[in-house]
Amino acid sequence: MTTQSRTHQLGRFALGFLTVVVVIAVGWWITESRRSEAARSRRVPASANPSAEAPHAVVDVLDLPEHSIKAMRLQTVPAVIPRFSKVLHLRGTLQIDPNRLSHVHARFPGQIVELATVASSKIEQSDAPPRLSRTLQNFDYVEQGVKLAVIRSKDLGEKKSQLAEAMTKLRVEQKTLDSYKVMTEKGVLSDRQYREQEAKFEQAKIAVFTAESTLIAFQVTKAEIDKVKESAEKYHRGQEVDKFYEDDWSRVVVTAPISGDIVEKGPIVGDIVDANADLFKIADLSVLAVYLHPYEEDLPALEQLPKPLQVMIRIPAYPELGELQCDVDRFSPMIDPNEHMALLIGTVKNPHRSLLSGQFITADVGIPTDKGVVEIPSNAVIDFGSEAIVFVRPDPSKPQFQRRRVNIVQRYFNVVYVRSELTDEQKQQGLLPVQVDDEVVTGGILELEDYLEQLR
Repeated sequence: MTTQSRTHQLGRFALGFLTVVVVIAVGWWITESRRSEAARSRRVPASANPSAEAPHAVVDVLDLPEHSIKAMRLQTVPAVIPRFSKVLHLRGTLQIDPNRLSHVHARFPGQIVELATVASSKIEQSDAPPRLSRTLQNFDYVEQGVKLAVIRSKDLGEKKSQLAEAMTKLRVEQKTLDSYKVMTEKGVLSDRQYREQEAKFEQAKIAVFTAESTLIAFQVTKAEIDKVKESAEKYHRGQEVDKFYEDDWSRVVVTAPISGDIVEKGPIVGDIVDANADLFKIADLSVLAVYLHPYEEDLPALEQLPKPLQVMIRIPAYPELGELQCDVDRFSPMIDPNEHMALLIGTVKNPHRSLLSGQFITADVGIPTDKGVVEIPSNAVIDFGSEAIVFVRPDPSKPQFQRRRVNIVQRYFNVVYVRSELTDEQKQQGLLPVQVDDEVVTGGILELEDYLEQLR
């Protein structure tokens, strides 16, 4: 083959190759132009979207037919105002409420001569008869007003005797005054002598009043005081005094001031007790104190909450009880220097006495969220590195879906908090808000993103 022929063949090959390249390039350009045009036809500026606030933000809008919505299984839920932005998981204990713990004292010092008994069906031995009663012990339940113990007190006897003595003296002074009055009228005595006797009579009346008031101050009942007066009258008239009441003259009966459980019992029969000593401690367990321990860094948020705090507590030992409402109304002014924890104090009702003092408890306290935040499900968000995308259906009656880049405030296991109010800086970054009641897509969100990507 000549050189000229070879040159001619190479020229035709180069021309053919160039033609193929041009055809491919033109085809690619036409395809990309059509694809870009289709994408632009489904893309509108943020100003066309009334919910968009960022001047430089672009919202992708998809208009889907109903069969596509069903095929993608799209599901939506409304964005809501979050109840809490943070939940504090606290631990604590139940304790006896100090305001429901009664310290039982003797009104007068003396010797314990009797302790109350309670019914018992306990059998000490297999062949022994059941014991019908036993002495009152710790953790026995007692009703208000029931007798707990009996004390013999000389002090009580002396106070009653002072009243009887004062009544006797009053009687004598009364008779003397009556006789002085007659003699004064006859001129035997002077008016001055009569006035002096009148003063002694008034002093005797005051002595009776003082003795009776003293017994009342020591919580001696009116019936007992009337018995003292009756006995004094019988002695004056020479009548026989009731033998039973003579035995009661120095008898002090200690009764339960409240209904509850005896959590501490001190005396036994024969003990000499003082009026300042605690004989019994009775606790009303129908309401228990709640002590919760938050970390000190959580106190500023807790102090902003309205009082009393409505806290739901749980008893790990009794999960069947579920959540119980507790009212926390006090914050301790001190921090534990070792644990650096504070103390929240409240109460919980225990009408069935199923809760026990000293039990371990847990509680969740919600910290209110900031303004300008809404709550949506976690599966409504697509994460692209530092960006978060959601799809919103602005009008539930229309098959239109908007793609928005949002600002995440807080993430939890099943919900996400996003901004419904943006700063100017966030708007300049192209972020868009999600408002309360906006319908966000939770099912089929990945399909929407893939479909939109194909159109770009």
